[in-house]
Amino acid sequence: MFLTDMTDPENQAGDSHDSLLRLIADSVPALIAHYELPTLKCQFANRRYAEYNGWTPQTILGKTVREVIGEAAWKVIGPHVEAVVGGKTVKYVREQTLPGGEVRVIEVNLIPHFDDARTQIGAFVLINDITAQWQAERAIRDSEERMRKFAEATHEGIMFHHHGVITDANPALQRLVGYSHDELVGRQILEFIPKVYQQTVSNYIEAEREDRYEAAVIHKSGREIPVEVVDKTMPFKGDVYHLAVLSDISARKAAQERLEFMALHDTLTQLPNRLYLMDRLGNILAMARRRQGSVAILFIDLDNFKVVNDSLGHHAGDVLLCQIANRLKVAVREADVVSRLGGDEFLVVLSDIVTRNDAGVVATHLIKTVTAAVTIGGHQVPVSMSIGISVFPEDGETADDLIRHADAAMYHAKDSGRGNYQFFSPRNMSAPVHHSGQTG
Repeated sequence: MFLTDMTDPENQAGDSHDSLLRLIADSVPALIAHYELPTLKCQFANRRYAEYNGWTPQTILGKTVREVIGEAAWKVIGPHVEAVVGGKTVKYVREQTLPGGEVRVIEVNLIPHFDDARTQIGAFVLINDITAQWQAERAIRDSEERMRKFAEATHEGIMFHHHGVITDANPALQRLVGYSHDELVGRQILEFIPKVYQQTVSNYIEAEREDRYEAAVIHKSGREIPVEVVDKTMPFKGDVYHLAVLSDISARKAAQERLEFMALHDTLTQLPNRLYLMDRLGNILAMARRRQGSVAILFIDLDNFKVVNDSLGHHAGDVLLCQIANRLKVAVREADVVSRLGGDEFLVVLSDIVTRNDAGVVATHLIKTVTAAVTIGGHQVPVSMSIGISVFPEDGETADDLIRHADAAMYHAKDSGRGNYQFFSPRNMSAPVHHSGQTG
């Protein structure tokens, strides 16, 4: 049922079959054409390709590539045409100005066509309009695979289904889900869709919607693969068939998740950053208010950190910070929050404490366990830290107040000989307000 079979005479038996092939070709979102060699005259074009270039499927036949696309475009793609004539598969992205003046971004695949004797007799053209993706996903475009070839050669899965029952599937879809053609045909689409997406897929099919949407498929191994789906409705002989194109968007999803992670985490230590901390701390305080509970803020500053940077270099300082970050995460409960504010400053949120002294017990534990010497480049680097503690609600009602008061208490710990912890008291506020940086 695929267009790459069109040149096989055994697959061109009967007007009905030809009509179905034409219907399929005119229903897919891609622009498709075939040019013969050596004349480079158009032998086939689907409706989208013909109209995209200002022709009809009938008037474009017999026209050369140069005549079809015009002189301006020919000057741009001439080298690509020469390459495919030389037997090479070509893929490129370019801007195209339509006859009406609209500028679009297209991805073009030029695929050499060989006969059984391996003689090149023509070239397939497969074009996908990627204007929307180009504008919305420029930062991650290189991580996505788009349509390269049609049918057997494409990286996009294509299936035909009738009332939700799969009737055909191309090799790319078989690779996507890990099932063979025979294992797919005759089965319900929903068998390969996670439950969370089944209603969405059913709604799109029943409503015969043709806009793109995101879902997932279940691989034979059991893992879920995120996909973007376009489902085209194809009325045929009084019945309704569908052609679905599935694009694997794993790379895009991974990139999005990575960007979201980096926006909320420190790039060096991978700990939550201030933005994440403030959001999480706000939720923790809201819950504490409802439960009339207590929350402790531990403001941690490494002692003499500047000496490490100055004597061993910034790389050694980075190694030390990462070691401390890992130790802090291990030393507290999973429900607690460990964050890096910047420089050598860390902040720990104890989400639920019974008494004020509980925070002191944790601070003592951190000083004993986190401050073991770190070996960096063969050097034993001693570790010491000063901790300031504020407790909700007695030391403040808001996240900003609690952090500011814990910061002041940390200064008091510095003034008290370092390597210790101090609770906030109003007299701490006589110390200068601390800002992110290497305090030493």
